[in-house]
Amino acid sequence: MNIPMKIGLNRIIFENAMLKKLKSNIIGLKEKGAFHVVAGSFLIKFVSFFGSVFLVRLLNKSEYGILSYYENFSSYLTILMGLGLASGLQRYVVLADSYDEKKSTYMYAIKRGSLVNIFIVIFGMFYIALFPHPEVFASNRVIGYLLVLCIPFLFILNASLSTIRALFKNKLYSYVSFISSSLMVISRVIGAGLSGAELSVTFRLVIDIIVAFSCFYLIINRFFSKCNNIRLEKQFTSSLNRYSLQIMLTDGLWAVFMLNDLFLLGQFTGSETAIADYKIASVIPANLSILTSAIGIFIAPYFTKKENERDYAWVKKKFKTVLLLTSLIMGIAVLACFLFAEYLITFIYGEAYISTVSTMRLLLMASFINNGVRATIANILSSIGKQKINLIAAGIGIVLQVALNIIFIPQYGTTAVALTSCVVYFIMTMLLMVAWHVESRRSFNK
Repeated sequence: MNIPMKIGLNRIIFENAMLKKLKSNIIGLKEKGAFHVVAGSFLIKFVSFFGSVFLVRLLNKSEYGILSYYENFSSYLTILMGLGLASGLQRYVVLADSYDEKKSTYMYAIKRGSLVNIFIVIFGMFYIALFPHPEVFASNRVIGYLLVLCIPFLFILNASLSTIRALFKNKLYSYVSFISSSLMVISRVIGAGLSGAELSVTFRLVIDIIVAFSCFYLIINRFFSKCNNIRLEKQFTSSLNRYSLQIMLTDGLWAVFMLNDLFLLGQFTGSETAIADYKIASVIPANLSILTSAIGIFIAPYFTKKENERDYAWVKKKFKTVLLLTSLIMGIAVLACFLFAEYLITFIYGEAYISTVSTMRLLLMASFINNGVRATIANILSSIGKQKINLIAAGIGIVLQVALNIIFIPQYGTTAVALTSCVVYFIMTMLLMVAWHVESRRSFNK
C-alpha cells in the first residue's frame, strides 16, 4: 500500500472513530436526560419572556413601573427565602446515603425553611407599610403585600425541584418546572388583562399556593411513600445549614446586583418610567441566561458526585469543556441581539421603549461576561463545595457596584447602571478565574 493511500485510510478510520465517539456521547447525554433539562429550561424562559411581553402590552408604562418596583423589593426577600435550604438540597440529597435519609433531608429543609419564611413575610409586611416610598409607589402598597405572601410557597416549589434534580429525575424535573412556570406566568397575564397589576399578582399568589402543595405531594408520594423519617446526624444537618447559608449569601449577592440597580434608580430618580425603561432594557440580556443556565443545572450534580469520589481529573477536564461551551453559545447570542437590538425592542415592546436600545446593548455585554463566563465558574465551584470563593468575589463586587451606582446614577441615569454592570462583572469574573486555578492546583493535586 502506497503512502497516500495509507494516510487516506488512517484518516477515514480516525473520522469514523470520532463519529462513533460523538454518537456515543450524544446517546449518553440523552439517556441521562440532558436534552430534557435543556428543553425544559428553554421552555420555562420562553414562557416567562413572552409572559413579560404580554404584561408590558397590557399594563401602561406607569403601572408596569410600579409592579416592577415591588417585584424588585420582594426579590430582596426571596434571597433570604428558607436561608438557602432549597438550593442546599441539590447537593445534600445527592450526598445522603439512603432514601430514608434523602426523605428526612427534604423534610428537614421544608420544615426549617418554612419557619424562617414566616419571619421573612412578617418583616416584609412591616417594611412595606413603614418605609418612606416615593409617593407614586406608596399609594400601591397592596401589590407589595401580595408579592411578599408568595415567598413561602415559592420556597416549597424550589425545594421540591432541587430534590427532583438531585435524584437525577431529569425528565420529571423538566415537566414539573415547565408546567409550574407556565401556570404562574399565564395567571399573571390573565389577571393583568382583566384588571391590571393588583389582580395579576393576586392570581399569581393563588397559583403559587396550588403549585407548591402539588409538588410537595408529588415528592412524598412518588419517591418517599415507603420511606421512614429518621433522625439526621447533627454533623450532616450542620453541614447542610452551613452550605445552604453560604450558597444563599453568594447567590443572593449575585441577585442583588440587578435588584440594586432598580432600587437605586427608583430612589435617586423617583420615576416609575425610568424603572420601566431599565426593566425592559434588561429583559432580553437577562433571559439569555437560558442558554447557559440549563447546562449549569444539568452538570451541577455530576460535578458534586465526581468531587465526592475524588475524580479530580474529570472535574478539571470538564471545567474547561463547559466553560468553552457556555462562552461560545453566549457569544453568538449576544452578538446577534446586539446587531438587531433596535428591531427587537420595537417589535416586542413597541415604540414607547425605543430609547432603551443603547442601555440594552451595554447590558448585553454585561450578560456575556456574567452568564457566559462568571456564572459557569461560580456554578462549578459551588457544586464541588467551594462556595466561600464565590462569596468573597460577590462581596467585593457588591461593594463596587453600590459605590459606582451612587456616584454616577444621579448624573447619567440608566446608562450609568448598565456600564457599572459591565465593569463589576468583569472584575468578579477575573477574581473567580484566578481563584479556580489556585484552588485546583492546591486541592486537586493532593
